[in-house]
Amino acid sequence: MSSIANILYPVDFSHACVSMAAYVKRAAALLGARVSLIHVADPGGYNGLQLYVRPITEV
Repeated sequence: MSSIANILYPVDFSHACVSMAAYVKRAAALLGARVSLIHVADPGGYNGLQLYVRPITEV
């Protein structure tokens, strides 16, 4: 049994991150580990509701 019980997988939903998911899943299976995902966003880096409201040209 491995001493690794948990794998923290940071995600940003980029192509590279999505591609890495299969490797993380396989590593967890081989190690008998649990995978936890974490996504962190900096709310100061965005303009208020811009994340949630589509531009009027797209409506």
